Amino acid sequence: MSEETGHLGSTRSFETTEGTFTYTEVSEKLAVSLARILDQLLQTLPHEIVITPEWLCQKHRELAGHLFPEWSGRFRTTDVKVGTLEPPPYYKVPVLVHSFCDDLAERLRHVDDESLPDMAEFLAWVDWRFQWIHPFKDFNGRIGRLVLAVLLYRLALPPVETAPTDPEKRREYLEALRAGDAGDLNPLQKLWIRRLGDAI
Repeated sequence: MSEETGHLGSTRSFETTEGTFTYTEVSEKLAVSLARILDQLLQTLPHEIVITPEWLCQKHRELAGHLFPEWSGRFRTTDVKVGTLEPPPYYKVPVLVHSFCDDLAERLRHVDDESLPDMAEFLAWVDWRFQWIHPFKDFNGRIGRLVLAVLLYRLALPPVETAPTDPEKRREYLEALRAGDAGDLNPLQKLWIRRLGDAI
């Protein structure tokens, strides 16, 4: 990756199978893939969508495999740093993702879909935990948002904005994720209560 000014302060460009693209150009291509994936998922009965490590890898491959076939759909094989966050070492990712999927399934079985705080607590945990694990080399945010969209669908909730572009809302979301990293999911849960309250 080389340095070039891109979206939201990003300075990345990408070497892909289709040539070199800026972050913005890659984002546009991925948006098309993500919309297609989501459309296909919404054609599926909600209870038939089961989030497993294999499902996550498949969706990541569907998202980015046409541009990055050498690493899309595979867990990262190097350590990474995301802003100030240092996700777990790469060799822990497979076990953490399996645990995440098992925990997600169990929590989903017990979430009270009549309780806004209960659903917000569940979604906040999923939102934070997936981003904390950071299982893929890149595009974790998109796969995390796909997981959240599927869970909203499974819970019969309307879509909500999960990738704020407004600078203030984005700052608040990133601060809530960092609070989660420090063991406090309350800010992210409050954010999810507001998101759901605005959408319902």
